[in-house]
Amino acid sequence: MKKNNEVLSSVHNAIRILKEFSPDNKELGITQLSHELNLAKSTVFRLMNTLCETNLVQKNPKTQKYRLGIGAFELGFLFYHTTEIRHVSNPIMERLVESTRKVARLAVYDRGGVVYLSKTIPRDDYGTISKTGNRVPCYCTAAGKILLAYQCEDEINRVLEKPRKRFTTNTITSENEILTQIKKARECGYATTNEELRVGISSVAVPVFDDFGQMIASLSLTGLKNQFLSGQIPYLVKELTHHSKMITEQLIMD
Repeated sequence: MKKNNEVLSSVHNAIRILKEFSPDNKELGITQLSHELNLAKSTVFRLMNTLCETNLVQKNPKTQKYRLGIGAFELGFLFYHTTEIRHVSNPIMERLVESTRKVARLAVYDRGGVVYLSKTIPRDDYGTISKTGNRVPCYCTAAGKILLAYQCEDEINRVLEKPRKRFTTNTITSENEILTQIKKARECGYATTNEELRVGISSVAVPVFDDFGQMIASLSLTGLKNQFLSGQIPYLVKELTHHSKMITEQLIMD
């Protein structure tokens, strides 16, 4: 129990250090932090080294003081986009549902999984989708495949090194086949699934880009498998792509 308390105390103190930075205190030294937080200098020094390794803070070689690093910026940037994209996408997703009569979902990538941020359901839906906030593996969902397709090779390899659960008889668990689908998704700009997570349910997804051309989310349509026949996919992809671009444009305007 003592060891667990020490770990939690270290995390708590690291967070306290990060919260000391402000517009008026852009750079902070070990002595100042030790005094402000009532922590031993040796403790502050060890914590700052850890924060530096994760790029949450960086050391100014001229002043020997510390400032927030690119890692902190990336976390804040991710939070901003996650919050902002939900706000701007909801009315656009409603129009997408009206034109396709399918369940629309907005999702983001998270360490080999998919987290659904938002969903819009047609009136005649009978519970075909996961709840908002649910986390599912990326290899068995259209949203996950397209999100994984835009990750770096190291991340893709890291994901594929882990064991994969088979949810249905259609779940693809072969590393080579998953890589083939990822490559296809990257080339075509969309991904599909056919009863790979739930029996009777299929989906198609496209990426959502920010104003820098970086993928920040996926936009997908989900429904009964007979609504996703091969002849219907081009129309659904066209609608998804159109509404995905609308989300990007709205993010730029805001």
